[in-house]
Amino acid sequence: MGVRQRLERGFGMRVERGVQGVLILAALAFGDLRPAYVAFALLVLQTVVSPVASPFALLYALMDRADRPARLSDVYYDATGTRGAAAISCLVMALAFVLIRYEVPVVGPLLLGAPCASCLLAATVGFCAGCGYFVLGRDLIVHRTPEGAVDVQLSDVDQQQVSASS
Repeated sequence: MGVRQRLERGFGMRVERGVQGVLILAALAFGDLRPAYVAFALLVLQTVVSPVASPFALLYALMDRADRPARLSDVYYDATGTRGAAAISCLVMALAFVLIRYEVPVVGPLLLGAPCASCLLAATVGFCAGCGYFVLGRDLIVHRTPEGAVDVQLSDVDQQQVSASS
């Protein structure tokens, strides 16, 4: 199994998100933004270069040689969702850094807490809020454009579920 498959099906991306969440949490707990800057750099790396450009996930994938079956919560098949989540976190963190720099007392740290919670949730329970928001936004944009590539509308899916349950 290649590195990309190991990252898509293993715990590596959970480790990456956990490290990012802990770095942001440390920045909030100690009032020093330097760990958050490191987490921001890791997220920018995933956004700009590739979702596979995750140093802690790659390190974990190299150390973990166990070939166990993947659980659904460990699967990161949609690399664009991971990249989109990192981009959303980067935007929120950049806004938080600006607000903290200009000493907005509550809003800056509160905004910094959102990517922290998202990263820690992705690491612990496998729920990536940023991935969900990105995919929802992507689907809404594709459905609204005249040249959209999706031929299934959400109303069609709802009708199929109603007829299947009858």
